[in-house]
Amino acid sequence: FAPGGPPASAFFFLSRREGPGVSGGGVMVPPPSREDMVAQAWVTGFTNIAMLPVTIQAFSYGKHYEGIMGMMAMVTSALYHTCQSLDITFLTLNEGRWHHMDNVFAILSLMAMSIGFAQLPLHSVWRELFHAASVGVAVCAQLAYPWDVRFTIGPLVFSVVFTILAVALRWKHLRFNRQAGMIAMVSFVCAVVCFVQGLDDQKDRMRLWHGGWHIFVSVFSGFSLRAQRGPAKDVEPSDVFDKSD
Repeated sequence: FAPGGPPASAFFFLSRREGPGVSGGGVMVPPPSREDMVAQAWVTGFTNIAMLPVTIQAFSYGKHYEGIMGMMAMVTSALYHTCQSLDITFLTLNEGRWHHMDNVFAILSLMAMSIGFAQLPLHSVWRELFHAASVGVAVCAQLAYPWDVRFTIGPLVFSVVFTILAVALRWKHLRFNRQAGMIAMVSFVCAVVCFVQGLDDQKDRMRLWHGGWHIFVSVFSGFSLRAQRGPAKDVEPSDVFDKSD
């Protein structure tokens, strides 16, 4: 059984169908028919490709950490949703394991996007310390209670609070691309709506709402990077910042 032709055949070569009791926590109910399973895998798995241009954009801006986190979030999310939809494992890992990794990298990506609005110099000590602390906080929270929403929101609150303090201290130096910022805000609202609407998978068997979340959160991330970069004439806003780096 290898739906979808040669590319899918290659995937199935490294995978196997799950047996009872293999899945981890936080799983969704697979659709009943084989055709629906493949359709759901395309919707929830392939829509992650929307993050690829954002990761390339991050690398082009010299934000390598953000690029790596975005890439890992994209890959682990695609594998989680594909394993969930087709009811298989990949590289011996079931959907629950891929879901766990997806949560970690999604949280880290959002934390990195948050602190980006403080426009810390790319090589500053504070930027490096924040990212290192983010990894520690997110990993510990998710290892402790991966399916407790409080341990998902907690790291994000930590990053938002740190960002607010950093922005307040650096406000006079900050330069934002307002047009990109407005598009990012609208995209974020759309992403949240899609995410909330997609929580009830029984009412959205094809996971169309969740696919929308992948697309809009990618659009939000891309325009956030542009907004953080400042006006077009200010391609390196960090030049006017901390001179001690």
